[in-house]
Amino acid sequence: MRLMTKDVDHVDDILGEWQRAYPMVDASPIGITGRVTRIALYTERSADDHLERYRLTPSEFEVLLALHASAAQQLSPTQLARGQQMSSAGITGLVDQLVAFGLASRSREPHDRRRVQVSLTRQGSEMVATAGAGWRRNQQRLARSLGADVRSLDRLLGQLVTAVDSGFNESLDGTSRRMARIALHINTEAEAVFSGFGVTHGGFQVLASLYRAGPPYRRSPSRVARGLMLSGAGLSGRMDQLERIGLLKRNRDRDDRRAVVVELTPAGRRLVRVAFPKFVASHAQLLSGALEPEQQSALRALLRTVLLEFESSELSGQA
Repeated sequence: MRLMTKDVDHVDDILGEWQRAYPMVDASPIGITGRVTRIALYTERSADDHLERYRLTPSEFEVLLALHASAAQQLSPTQLARGQQMSSAGITGLVDQLVAFGLASRSREPHDRRRVQVSLTRQGSEMVATAGAGWRRNQQRLARSLGADVRSLDRLLGQLVTAVDSGFNESLDGTSRRMARIALHINTEAEAVFSGFGVTHGGFQVLASLYRAGPPYRRSPSRVARGLMLSGAGLSGRMDQLERIGLLKRNRDRDDRRAVVVELTPAGRRLVRVAFPKFVASHAQLLSGALEPEQQSALRALLRTVLLEFESSELSGQA
Protein backbone atom coordinates (compact mmCIF):
# COMPACT_ATOMS: atom_id res chain seq x y z
CA MET A 1 0.00 0.00 0.00
CA ARG A 2 1.28 3.45 -0.88
CA LEU A 3 2.32 5.57 2.09
CA MET A 4 0.22 8.71 2.41
CA THR A 5 1.69 12.14 1.92
CA LYS A 6 0.40 14.98 4.01
CA ASP A 7 -2.20 16.14 1.50
CA VAL A 8 -3.13 13.06 -0.58
CA ASP A 9 -5.58 10.42 0.63
CA HIS A 10 -7.26 7.38 -0.94
CA VAL A 11 -10.07 9.46 -2.42
CA ASP A 12 -7.50 11.71 -4.14
CA ASP A 13 -6.10 8.54 -5.71
CA ILE A 14 -9.57 7.51 -6.90
CA LEU A 15 -10.26 10.93 -8.40
CA GLY A 16 -6.92 10.85 -10.21
CA GLU A 17 -7.73 7.43 -11.63
CA TRP A 18 -11.14 8.60 -12.85
CA GLN A 19 -9.54 11.63 -14.47
CA ARG A 20 -7.22 9.35 -16.44
CA ALA A 21 -9.76 6.60 -17.22
CA TYR A 22 -12.89 8.68 -17.86
CA PRO A 23 -11.86 12.35 -18.29
CA MET A 24 -15.17 13.49 -19.80
CA VAL A 25 -16.94 12.98 -16.44
CA ASP A 26 -16.34 15.46 -13.60
CA ALA A 27 -16.00 13.13 -10.62
CA SER A 28 -15.29 15.93 -8.12
CA PRO A 29 -18.49 15.37 -6.06
CA ILE A 30 -16.87 12.15 -4.86
CA GLY A 31 -14.34 14.37 -3.13
CA ILE A 32 -17.04 14.84 -0.49
CA THR A 33 -19.30 11.80 -0.72
CA GLY A 34 -16.45 9.32 -1.13
CA ARG A 35 -14.71 10.67 1.95
CA VAL A 36 -17.90 10.66 4.02
CA THR A 37 -18.58 6.99 3.22
CA ARG A 38 -14.96 5.95 3.75
CA ILE A 39 -14.65 7.75 7.10
CA ALA A 40 -17.98 6.22 8.10
CA LEU A 41 -16.55 2.76 7.32
CA TYR A 42 -13.63 3.42 9.65
CA THR A 43 -15.82 4.69 12.48
CA GLU A 44 -18.35 1.88 11.97
CA ARG A 45 -15.63 -0.74 12.18
CA SER A 46 -14.33 0.81 15.39
CA ALA A 47 -17.85 0.91 16.85
CA ASP A 48 -18.50 -2.71 15.77
CA ASP A 49 -15.41 -3.87 17.63
CA HIS A 50 -16.49 -1.95 20.72
CA LEU A 51 -20.12 -3.15 20.69
CA GLU A 52 -19.14 -6.78 20.18
CA ARG A 53 -18.15 -7.08 23.83
CA TYR A 54 -21.73 -6.13 24.77
CA ARG A 55 -23.26 -8.64 22.33
CA LEU A 56 -24.88 -5.77 20.43
CA THR A 57 -24.97 -5.06 16.72
CA PRO A 58 -24.71 -1.44 15.52
CA SER A 59 -28.34 -1.61 14.34
CA GLU A 60 -29.53 -2.72 17.78
CA PHE A 61 -27.55 0.05 19.43
CA GLU A 62 -29.01 2.58 17.00
CA VAL A 63 -32.48 1.62 18.25
CA LEU A 64 -31.38 2.07 21.87
CA LEU A 65 -29.97 5.50 20.98
CA ALA A 66 -33.22 6.49 19.29
CA LEU A 67 -35.27 5.45 22.33
CA HIS A 68 -32.87 7.22 24.68
CA ALA A 69 -33.13 10.45 22.66
CA SER A 70 -36.95 10.50 22.60
CA ALA A 71 -38.81 12.66 25.09
CA ALA A 72 -40.32 9.76 27.07
CA GLN A 73 -37.66 7.21 26.03
CA GLN A 74 -40.49 5.54 24.14
CA LEU A 75 -41.38 5.23 20.45
CA SER A 76 -43.75 3.24 18.29
CA PRO A 77 -42.35 0.52 15.98
CA THR A 78 -43.40 2.70 13.03
CA GLN A 79 -41.40 5.64 14.35
CA LEU A 80 -38.38 3.41 14.93
CA ALA A 81 -38.61 1.89 11.45
CA ARG A 82 -38.86 5.33 9.86
CA GLY A 83 -35.98 6.71 11.90
CA GLN A 84 -33.71 3.74 11.12
CA GLN A 85 -34.84 3.57 7.48
CA MET A 86 -35.85 -0.07 7.92
CA SER A 87 -38.82 -2.24 7.05
CA SER A 88 -41.41 -3.14 9.70
CA ALA A 89 -40.14 -6.73 9.69
CA GLY A 90 -36.56 -5.56 10.14
CA ILE A 91 -37.34 -3.32 13.10
CA THR A 92 -39.49 -6.04 14.68
CA GLY A 93 -36.52 -8.41 14.66
CA LEU A 94 -34.27 -5.83 16.29
CA VAL A 95 -36.82 -5.02 18.98
CA ASP A 96 -37.34 -8.75 19.65
CA GLN A 97 -33.62 -9.07 20.40
CA LEU A 98 -33.52 -6.01 22.64
CA VAL A 99 -36.57 -7.21 24.58
CA ALA A 100 -34.92 -10.63 25.00
CA PHE A 101 -31.81 -8.91 26.39
CA GLY A 102 -33.93 -6.88 28.80
CA LEU A 103 -32.84 -3.61 27.19
CA ALA A 104 -36.29 -2.65 25.85
CA SER A 105 -39.91 -3.53 26.56
CA ARG A 106 -43.18 -3.49 24.65
CA SER A 107 -46.48 -2.25 26.01
CA ARG A 108 -49.98 -1.51 24.71
CA GLU A 109 -51.18 2.06 24.65
CA PRO A 110 -53.86 2.50 27.35
CA HIS A 111 -56.24 4.40 25.04
CA ASP A 112 -55.72 2.19 21.97
CA ARG A 113 -54.88 -1.44 22.70
CA ARG A 114 -54.10 -2.06 19.05
CA ARG A 115 -51.05 0.22 19.21
CA VAL A 116 -47.72 -0.85 20.68
CA GLN A 117 -45.01 1.30 22.22
CA VAL A 118 -41.36 0.29 22.64
CA SER A 119 -39.68 1.66 25.77
CA LEU A 120 -36.11 1.78 27.01
CA THR A 121 -35.65 -0.17 30.26
CA ARG A 122 -33.37 0.89 33.07
CA GLN A 123 -30.89 -1.73 31.91
CA GLY A 124 -31.14 -0.34 28.39
CA SER A 125 -30.44 3.17 29.60
CA GLU A 126 -27.36 1.92 31.43
CA MET A 127 -26.23 0.14 28.27
CA VAL A 128 -26.49 3.36 26.26
CA ALA A 129 -24.22 5.09 28.77
CA THR A 130 -21.71 2.22 28.85
CA ALA A 131 -21.62 1.05 25.23
CA GLY A 132 -21.86 4.61 23.94
CA ALA A 133 -18.21 5.05 24.85
CA GLY A 134 -17.32 3.63 21.44
CA TRP A 135 -19.22 6.40 19.67
CA ARG A 136 -17.69 9.00 21.97
CA ARG A 137 -14.23 7.65 21.19
CA ASN A 138 -14.91 8.16 17.48
CA GLN A 139 -16.03 11.71 18.20
CA GLN A 140 -12.84 12.38 20.16
CA ARG A 141 -10.77 10.98 17.29
CA LEU A 142 -12.44 13.36 14.86
CA ALA A 143 -11.84 16.25 17.22
CA ARG A 144 -8.17 15.35 17.57
CA SER A 145 -7.67 15.36 13.80
CA LEU A 146 -9.28 18.79 13.33
CA GLY A 147 -8.95 20.67 16.61
CA ALA A 148 -11.25 23.69 16.71
CA ASP A 149 -12.20 23.09 13.05
CA VAL A 150 -14.37 20.17 14.16
CA ARG A 151 -17.08 22.75 14.83
CA SER A 152 -16.98 23.81 11.17
CA LEU A 153 -17.20 20.17 10.10
CA ASP A 154 -20.11 19.66 12.47
CA ARG A 155 -21.97 22.66 11.05
CA LEU A 156 -21.49 21.67 7.41
CA LEU A 157 -22.40 18.04 8.04
CA GLY A 158 -25.44 19.28 9.94
CA GLN A 159 -26.64 21.15 6.85
CA LEU A 160 -26.05 18.08 4.71
CA VAL A 161 -27.73 15.62 7.05
CA THR A 162 -30.76 17.89 7.38
CA ALA A 163 -31.10 17.89 3.60
CA VAL A 164 -31.03 14.08 3.37
CA ASP A 165 -32.83 13.16 6.59
CA SER A 166 -35.07 15.79 8.16
CA GLY A 167 -36.00 13.44 11.00
CA PHE A 168 -32.43 12.92 12.23
CA ASN A 169 -31.87 13.81 15.88
CA GLU A 170 -28.72 15.94 15.77
CA SER A 171 -28.13 15.57 19.50
CA LEU A 172 -26.96 11.98 18.99
CA ASP A 173 -23.20 11.72 19.36
CA GLY A 174 -22.24 14.61 17.16
CA THR A 175 -20.03 14.44 14.10
CA SER A 176 -19.55 10.69 13.76
CA ARG A 177 -23.30 10.04 13.85
CA ARG A 178 -23.96 12.75 11.25
CA MET A 179 -21.32 11.14 9.06
CA ALA A 180 -22.90 7.70 9.46
CA ARG A 181 -26.37 9.01 8.62
CA ILE A 182 -25.18 10.77 5.47
CA ALA A 183 -23.26 7.66 4.42
CA LEU A 184 -26.41 5.58 4.87
CA HIS A 185 -28.32 7.93 2.59
CA ILE A 186 -25.54 7.97 -0.03
CA ASN A 187 -25.38 4.17 -0.08
CA THR A 188 -29.17 3.81 -0.23
CA GLU A 189 -29.38 6.22 -3.16
CA ALA A 190 -26.53 4.41 -4.90
CA GLU A 191 -28.39 1.09 -4.61
CA ALA A 192 -31.36 2.73 -6.35
CA VAL A 193 -29.14 4.05 -9.16
CA PHE A 194 -27.36 0.76 -9.82
CA SER A 195 -30.43 -1.45 -9.49
CA GLY A 196 -31.48 0.02 -12.83
CA PHE A 197 -28.35 -1.54 -14.33
CA GLY A 198 -28.85 -4.94 -12.75
CA VAL A 199 -26.02 -4.67 -10.18
CA THR A 200 -25.66 -3.69 -6.54
CA HIS A 201 -23.70 -0.70 -5.30
CA GLY A 202 -21.09 -3.11 -3.94
CA GLY A 203 -20.87 -4.84 -7.29
CA PHE A 204 -20.40 -1.55 -9.10
CA GLN A 205 -17.56 -0.62 -6.73
CA VAL A 206 -15.67 -3.70 -7.93
CA LEU A 207 -16.35 -2.88 -11.59
CA ALA A 208 -15.30 0.75 -11.04
CA SER A 209 -12.01 -0.28 -9.43
CA LEU A 210 -11.17 -2.38 -12.49
CA TYR A 211 -12.25 0.35 -14.91
CA ARG A 212 -10.12 2.97 -13.16
CA ALA A 213 -7.06 0.77 -13.72
CA GLY A 214 -7.33 1.60 -17.43
CA PRO A 215 -6.72 -0.77 -20.34
CA PRO A 216 -6.75 -3.77 -20.12
CA TYR A 217 -8.98 -3.02 -17.07
CA ARG A 218 -7.54 -5.62 -14.72
CA ARG A 219 -6.25 -5.77 -11.16
CA SER A 220 -5.32 -8.34 -8.57
CA PRO A 221 -8.13 -9.29 -6.17
CA SER A 222 -6.03 -8.11 -3.22
CA ARG A 223 -5.65 -4.64 -4.77
CA VAL A 224 -9.39 -4.38 -5.32
CA ALA A 225 -10.21 -5.64 -1.81
CA ARG A 226 -7.76 -3.26 -0.16
CA GLY A 227 -9.18 -0.27 -2.00
CA LEU A 228 -12.74 -1.18 -0.97
CA MET A 229 -11.81 -2.06 2.64
CA LEU A 230 -13.11 -5.59 2.08
CA SER A 231 -11.96 -9.00 3.25
CA GLY A 232 -11.02 -11.56 0.64
CA ALA A 233 -14.23 -13.47 1.33
CA GLY A 234 -16.31 -10.31 1.02
CA LEU A 235 -14.80 -9.49 -2.35
CA SER A 236 -15.13 -13.08 -3.59
CA GLY A 237 -18.90 -13.03 -3.06
CA ARG A 238 -19.25 -9.86 -5.11
CA MET A 239 -17.02 -11.17 -7.89
CA ASP A 240 -18.91 -14.47 -8.10
CA GLN A 241 -22.14 -12.62 -8.89
CA LEU A 242 -20.50 -10.27 -11.40
CA GLU A 243 -18.79 -13.15 -13.17
CA ARG A 244 -22.06 -15.08 -13.44
CA ILE A 245 -23.69 -12.19 -15.30
CA GLY A 246 -20.70 -11.69 -17.58
CA LEU A 247 -19.32 -8.38 -16.29
CA LEU A 248 -15.89 -9.61 -15.22
CA LYS A 249 -13.69 -12.67 -15.53
CA ARG A 250 -10.92 -14.17 -13.43
CA ASN A 251 -7.74 -15.46 -15.09
CA ARG A 252 -4.36 -16.75 -14.05
CA ASP A 253 -1.64 -14.11 -14.12
CA ARG A 254 0.55 -14.65 -17.18
CA ASP A 255 3.70 -13.88 -15.17
CA ASP A 256 2.76 -15.90 -12.08
CA ARG A 257 0.45 -18.85 -12.72
CA ARG A 258 -0.27 -19.17 -9.00
CA ALA A 259 -1.82 -15.69 -8.91
CA VAL A 260 -5.24 -14.58 -10.18
CA VAL A 261 -6.12 -11.32 -11.92
CA VAL A 262 -9.62 -9.92 -12.36
CA GLU A 263 -10.56 -8.24 -15.63
CA LEU A 264 -13.59 -6.35 -16.90
CA THR A 265 -15.39 -7.85 -19.87
CA PRO A 266 -16.59 -5.57 -22.70
CA ALA A 267 -20.06 -5.71 -21.10
CA GLY A 268 -18.59 -4.61 -17.77
CA ARG A 269 -16.80 -1.69 -19.39
CA ARG A 270 -19.99 -0.58 -21.14
CA LEU A 271 -21.94 -0.72 -17.88
CA VAL A 272 -19.42 1.48 -16.07
CA ARG A 273 -19.37 4.05 -18.86
CA VAL A 274 -23.15 4.38 -18.78
CA ALA A 275 -23.78 4.09 -15.03
CA PHE A 276 -20.94 6.21 -13.62
CA PRO A 277 -22.16 9.58 -14.98
CA LYS A 278 -25.59 8.95 -13.42
CA PHE A 279 -23.96 8.01 -10.12
CA VAL A 280 -21.88 11.20 -10.04
CA ALA A 281 -24.86 13.32 -11.06
CA SER A 282 -26.86 12.01 -8.07
CA HIS A 283 -24.02 13.08 -5.76
CA ALA A 284 -23.74 16.50 -7.37
CA GLN A 285 -27.49 17.02 -6.94
CA LEU A 286 -27.32 16.01 -3.27
CA LEU A 287 -24.49 18.45 -2.53
CA SER A 288 -25.86 21.40 -4.51
CA GLY A 289 -29.18 21.10 -2.72
CA ALA A 290 -27.55 21.49 0.69
CA LEU A 291 -24.32 23.47 0.34
CA GLU A 292 -23.01 26.48 -1.57
CA PRO A 293 -19.87 25.89 -3.71
CA GLU A 294 -17.58 27.54 -1.16
CA GLN A 295 -19.11 25.41 1.60
CA GLN A 296 -18.49 22.30 -0.47
CA SER A 297 -14.84 23.31 -0.87
CA ALA A 298 -14.50 23.85 2.87
CA LEU A 299 -16.15 20.51 3.66
CA ARG A 300 -13.94 18.70 1.14
CA ALA A 301 -10.79 20.05 2.81
CA LEU A 302 -11.97 19.18 6.32
CA LEU A 303 -12.90 15.65 5.29
CA ARG A 304 -9.51 15.16 3.64
CA THR A 305 -7.80 16.07 6.91
CA VAL A 306 -9.94 13.57 8.81
CA LEU A 307 -9.45 10.77 6.30
CA LEU A 308 -5.69 11.30 6.25
CA GLU A 309 -5.63 10.88 10.03
CA PHE A 310 -7.64 7.64 9.83
CA GLU A 311 -5.50 6.24 7.02
CA SER A 312 -2.27 7.19 8.77
CA SER A 313 -3.47 5.46 11.94
CA GLU A 314 -4.39 2.37 9.92
CA LEU A 315 -0.92 2.20 8.36
CA SER A 316 0.79 2.57 11.75
CA GLY A 317 -1.48 -0.02 13.39
CA GLN A 318 -3.12 2.47 15.74
CA ALA A 319 -6.66 2.28 14.33
